[in-house]
Amino acid sequence: MFYNITHAQVYKEGEISDNDFTEQLWFDFNPSWNVGSGQKINGEFGYRTIWPKSWHRYIVRASYQSVLENQLFLKSVKHSETVVFGNGLFLLTSKKNDGSFEVRPFQGYKFSFNISPRFVLQQYLRTEQRFVFSGVEDNQIFGLRMRYQVKGIINLEGVFFEEGVGFYLPISVEGFFNLVQASQFNDVIRVTPGLGYQFNSDFKLEGSLAYHYTRQDSDKLVRTNDLVFRFRVIKTFN
Repeated sequence: MFYNITHAQVYKEGEISDNDFTEQLWFDFNPSWNVGSGQKINGEFGYRTIWPKSWHRYIVRASYQSVLENQLFLKSVKHSETVVFGNGLFLLTSKKNDGSFEVRPFQGYKFSFNISPRFVLQQYLRTEQRFVFSGVEDNQIFGLRMRYQVKGIINLEGVFFEEGVGFYLPISVEGFFNLVQASQFNDVIRVTPGLGYQFNSDFKLEGSLAYHYTRQDSDKLVRTNDLVFRFRVIKTFN
């Protein structure tokens, strides 16, 4: 996703061809604060780069989420529904050319239920309004897209460890659908298996190796298959 601003630039220099593979490295710190019954404020501070390093991206994102007391769907099935509202700031710097700055408000809806005591299934539908500012001549400032993610989590907490401590296995598949296509950052699909360790209910470390298929529509169509190594620190403050 964050590689796209340089796709066309690098393509012109003959270094990246259509359908090439790239390798990226992402680091995230994800703090959150409980602010009431079923209410939480989430934060994200991220850094992302490609190997060999030709660009760097810095991310700050914040959101408010609230669990719905009056559920909208499947009221006979035990589950939770959550609404999310937030905004993100994305700054990209490039060694080869101009970078970009993006402001991205978003609104989301989460649906989650336990298939078994150790398996959770989540669905997350999100709408994003994207305001992208860059130095490219054909920059399309406004974009609008929807994202739909299905995520399963196998909880192994308490297995070989004390209760509430141990490993968990997350895997997700996410599709991206452009309603108004921006000139940059056009993801198509992400497949993300991972491994996490929970020290307690408020502190987790998580790593994943994801496959992203990305499409860039600018002067020339460049599509890449991206391998993304991601490391996350997840901390909740009560």
